[in-house]
This record gives sequence, C-alpha cells and structure tokens, in this order.
Amino acid sequence: MILYAFMRGLMRFLTRVFLVGLFKVEGLENVPRHGPLIVCGNHFGTLDPPMVPAFLPRADSWNMAKSEYFRNPLSRWIFTSYQAFPVVRHTADRVALRRSFDLLKGGQVLIMYPEGTRVEAGVLATPESGAGFIAQKAACPVLPVALTGTRECLPKGKLWPRRVPVRVRYGKPFLVLQRRADGTRISHEEAAEAIMLAIAELLPPEKRGLFSDLKALHARLDGVTKPV
Repeated sequence: MILYAFMRGLMRFLTRVFLVGLFKVEGLENVPRHGPLIVCGNHFGTLDPPMVPAFLPRADSWNMAKSEYFRNPLSRWIFTSYQAFPVVRHTADRVALRRSFDLLKGGQVLIMYPEGTRVEAGVLATPESGAGFIAQKAACPVLPVALTGTRECLPKGKLWPRRVPVRVRYGKPFLVLQRRADGTRISHEEAAEAIMLAIAELLPPEKRGLFSDLKALHARLDGVTKPV
C-alpha cells in the first residue's frame, strides 16, 4: 500500500507539473468514499490506466490489466506495485473474476475498462459482457469515468507526452440491475452497454462512437440501471 500510494502520488505530481494549466479533474464529489465500487472508463490512450487510480480519491483501488503485461519481470513488478492484477482478455477468466469479487466483497474498488482493450480510433466501441456480468453479480455501485485528451497527450508508439488539454470526469454512481421492473431478465450485454452509455454521456459528442444516439440508447436500455 505504501508503494502504491507513492506511485499514485508520483503520477499526480508529474501530470500536474507537465500539464499545468491544461489538466482538469471533474466530478470528485460523485465518488463514494467508502464501500465496494466498480469504476468503469473509456480507454483511448496509454495514460488511462495509471491516470484513473491516481486521481481517484480512494487508496483501496485495484486495477484489472491484460495478462500480457505480467509476462516480463519488470513490467510485472510495475503493474503489481500499482495494484494491478492480470486478466486473460476475451475469456471468462475465473481467477480474475474470483479476485474481482473478493475485492468488492471486502469493500474495495475495482477499476476496469468495459471495451477490454485500448480503442485506437479514439471513440467508444462495443464493450465485452464482462463488466456487465461483474456489476450485476456484485450488486454494488458503478462509477463511470470519461477521459479525454490522453490519446493525444501520449500517442501510441511515442515515449514522450505532448502538452494538450486532458480531462478526467467522474459521473454519478448507479446500480446495474439483474431484472427490469416487469421481471424480464437483463442480459450481461445490456448491462455492459448501459455502463458504456453512462460513460458516453460524460464524453464530447465526437468521442461517443457507437454510443452517439443517446436518446435511442436510453429508450432501449430503460430499466437496466437505477441511481444509488
């Protein structure tokens, strides 16, 4: 925990110094300070995974990261020190799921990215069902977070960031239900899409991608979530 606190502090310091006058965090008042919480964000840039926990006002956060990062001893140490644990993408990784539910049962924070990978196009894409499944089964609040500018700040393949506007915006938490009011079952896919819709509402229209038609999505996903 001490090392994690240091690394989060270092990330905050470097971000605020390098992006002075260009960096903004919004919606911190929406973040529950205690109890289990699932934080879900868009993933457009390399900076997203270290930035979200760094500016989250919770020290008990854990990050789900692709298993490839844990194959090299150095990167494994870095990710483990940043309280990340591996997940085999595009599979029902039982070990990662068990770890996720154990953390949430312990009242801690799970950070994940519903699309399951960095989206090179820089707009929202189809999510995997995993985030919906975890949110439904854990029955704890989900906090959407939208990041803008991270892709432009550190483009893929670049080692040095650029000074561009970057924003981290936390939305209001909500619960993802298992059934609608009429008793019909809500699928994991619908649950994941409802999470993505909440993220889309925090993003500029040009970044919403497949989730641009907010009105139609709200109509189709009505009854999938409810406010905390």
